[in-house]
Amino acid sequence: MLKSDSLEGAWTACVACVPRVAVWAVLLCLAACGGSSDSNPNAPSAPASPAFSAEIRYTSYGVPHVKADDFKGAGYGYGFAFATDHICLFAQELVTLHGERSRYFGATDANGVPITYLGQFGDFTPNLSSDFFYKALMTPALAQAMRTATGAEVRDMVTGFVAGYNRYLRDQGVNGLPTECKGAAWVKPMTEDDAYYRFSQAAMAGSSMQFINAIGSAQPPLAKPAAASPVKFSAIALTKKSTQLALLNSPLMQNTRWLQEHAIGSNGYGLGKGVTQSGAGMVLGNPHFPWWGALRLHQLHITVPGKYDVMGATLLGTVVPLIGFNKDVAWTHTFSTDNRFTLFQLKLDPADATRYQVDGIYKAMTQTPLSVQVLQADGSLAVVQRTMYGTDFGPLLSDGATFGWTSAAAFAIRDANYSNYQLLDQALLNGKASSADGLRQALATYNAMPWVNTMAADRTGKALFANYSVAANVSDAKLGACVNSPMARYLMASNGVVLMDGSQSSCNWTGSLPAAQRPYVLRDDYIVNANDSHWFPNQNTRLTGYPKIIATGPDAEGSVQGERTRTGHVQVLDRMSGADGLPGTGFTLANLQQVYQKSRFFKAEMWLDEFLAATCTGAAPKAANSSGVITDLTAACAVLAGWKKTEGLADPGALLFRKLYELSGELKAASYWRVPFDPADPIYTPKGFNTSNTQAATSLADAVGWFAAQNMALAEINAKRQVVVRGSAPVVLPGGRYTFNNVRGSWSGGLYGDPVYGNSYMQFVTFDANGPVAQGMLTYSQSSHVFSAHNADQTRAYSDIYLKGTSWIKLPFSDAEIQADTAYKSVKISE
Repeated sequence: MLKSDSLEGAWTACVACVPRVAVWAVLLCLAACGGSSDSNPNAPSAPASPAFSAEIRYTSYGVPHVKADDFKGAGYGYGFAFATDHICLFAQELVTLHGERSRYFGATDANGVPITYLGQFGDFTPNLSSDFFYKALMTPALAQAMRTATGAEVRDMVTGFVAGYNRYLRDQGVNGLPTECKGAAWVKPMTEDDAYYRFSQAAMAGSSMQFINAIGSAQPPLAKPAAASPVKFSAIALTKKSTQLALLNSPLMQNTRWLQEHAIGSNGYGLGKGVTQSGAGMVLGNPHFPWWGALRLHQLHITVPGKYDVMGATLLGTVVPLIGFNKDVAWTHTFSTDNRFTLFQLKLDPADATRYQVDGIYKAMTQTPLSVQVLQADGSLAVVQRTMYGTDFGPLLSDGATFGWTSAAAFAIRDANYSNYQLLDQALLNGKASSADGLRQALATYNAMPWVNTMAADRTGKALFANYSVAANVSDAKLGACVNSPMARYLMASNGVVLMDGSQSSCNWTGSLPAAQRPYVLRDDYIVNANDSHWFPNQNTRLTGYPKIIATGPDAEGSVQGERTRTGHVQVLDRMSGADGLPGTGFTLANLQQVYQKSRFFKAEMWLDEFLAATCTGAAPKAANSSGVITDLTAACAVLAGWKKTEGLADPGALLFRKLYELSGELKAASYWRVPFDPADPIYTPKGFNTSNTQAATSLADAVGWFAAQNMALAEINAKRQVVVRGSAPVVLPGGRYTFNNVRGSWSGGLYGDPVYGNSYMQFVTFDANGPVAQGMLTYSQSSHVFSAHNADQTRAYSDIYLKGTSWIKLPFSDAEIQADTAYKSVKISE
């Protein structure tokens, strides 16, 4: 219900008096109790010696190289540089973190339709549910817990970053800000608590952030029916395809699709001395991250002489490089398969849907009242109150459908990354490593990488794959005992989601899987990961026997590997043998770029010719589409027969096969393949077309119909359709289904347009006698401000590599390289 502003003070006092039982509930309570870390306006004036001092040395494309005598100064310089590029985007993210979107942007429109925003995973999140979610989780108690657990150097970086960000805001004034937020009431100084909220948000990007609406809107049923409804999805029901689809298409399961389908993809190669011509290590980093919002990346270089010197990229607001290189080692990350959270199914008291059964005894959920201010049509503010509910197994969540809160059952979520307080200490320590093995030891120190694998190589030629990602601390025995309902067993087998029995205290868990149980391998030749599990990092290595919580369902050890994983391995093996057609054998930085830019579609190499031979027979091949309409395939067969099986900008057939591949479910079903998957040959199986399969021909007929509906030639090329507009000028983007990631909803007006996910920060790094030799770019450019000189300059450079054959951008690292850059500029700031 809505309450007037005049009641808010009394409401806050009421919240402060509510008794608390669970730790989660204590954190929720503190969300309404202040605790700001803003500076005291009555504090004494600063001493003559500045508290913060930094030099920001800018190079081409607006990349800041921050140099300072201490970590406070480094954070200060980077905070200033970061605000210069992203203050409008980040200021709005701070509104989100504060649970104030409804206050500034409203909760519903004139027709009562919820006002939403584009979330981190490409879905639209209602402002009001988002506000309750963030008010519940982002509390002063959480910030203090992170601050207490964080090391002194990171705390100094945070203090400096906040000061630098606020320095930029103070210098510009709200009316001097970029167009996107000029004069906006929601642009405010940042606090240190805000920084820690951002770190927690980043940590939960692969877990709770998928369920913002489900957690923020979870409410008990309004009325108790006469009898409790039975739990859905019996073993018999789940044998039906319709029941399976209903479960997998439920709103909650759809929230996991970006992770389960590896849409947030990345490719990482670590090349050792056995495969490089120089004998030095080499790294290809190619994370496929969003082109918008808080998961956007930003280039930076931080130097504290004698203590820290790393160049790379980081998520917005996370103060230190996450991906990058120093003078001895380079590393990159890919999204890991770990289950960072588990769901729990609760049995409820039929007489009271806020009581749940544990070990045969009903207990009350914790209740935490919260309030959100909501902007009204007349400009006034009203207050919406909502009680948030918690259990021993975590907060409640509900999708109002399959995973709804009824009188019989409810669902809770436990997230290992909610208590991951040392992710920034982990990132900082990674940057201090002096070898691939040293990086592995650093990763094991905190075991706090929130959701990524790590691939690396060092100057001596060692290559590393390591998965020290946070995973729920659930043993195989507990999985076996607690994933015990037909629905839970089906979910884990089909898409890896873990739903546990919330009626047994023995099924609960805390913390994350310890470092000693994490997989890694060091090699002299190569390692590859492209979002499949740890199982297959090298042609001659199988990492087996690790806890199943790391890789469940389709990602389990010994499972079929994805297109990008198989392509990565075959690219390395063909370069080692010279079978890729390039001169010689072994990698140089230049031919690594050539191998990457070829954009091979390996599944097409293994399947398409046999499919065409079976399908395109006779003078006029035909097939029925999914509506039963007979479709002429002659032209489509000719286009695909001439296709080079690459995703080049000028490759006729690439778009047609992409649509066929999409409509065929990415050829994941075993029925498409003549030779089934063999764990002993994970690169080259499955292979060949299974001639008894009829769906592929139907999908090709559907693809032909889709092209006709779009008024697009079957031989259309990527360069004509993969176009973004920057400054009123079109920019052609390279890439294919995985690198460009033209996924659901991104086709508009005959163009794929801005990627939802796609190539983001890319780096090619090796080493010589003078240190790192690095090239790469940030594909969407440094600044999110549309009138910035660095809003699209790298985007155009990225396009030119493919259209004009220009070089990748040099990433200057040493002082000499930085100062020799043609766009070098030094800015010194202090206070």
